[in-house]
Amino acid sequence: MTDELLTIAVLDRGSDVVISVSGELDFGTTAAFLATAVPLAEEGHTLILDLAELTFCDSSGLGSFVRLHNLAQKAGGVLYLARLRPQINSTITLTMLHRLLLIRDEIPHARAGDEIA
Repeated sequence: MTDELLTIAVLDRGSDVVISVSGELDFGTTAAFLATAVPLAEEGHTLILDLAELTFCDSSGLGSFVRLHNLAQKAGGVLYLARLRPQINSTITLTMLHRLLLIRDEIPHARAGDEIA
């Protein structure tokens, strides 16, 4: 999915789904992001948000991470945030969300034997 300020790409790797988010996640773009990510979270997938190209995230974007975390957990899945830029990582730490959300420096690899879609 592409918007002027936001690009979202989904890669189903069998054992998990990687959602790459590029651009700005803010009040104007969060709804489009959630339209893609919520159904995957509700299905109980392990979701990995690749945020290496996320350049800006406001409170609505942070709120979307919490919502996805809660939906994934309720459905038996898990949410990871991966490859955060320093400014995004700092915002998550300042808001204490690092205590709730699982953060990884790199994208976790799919397990051996899993198909890469």
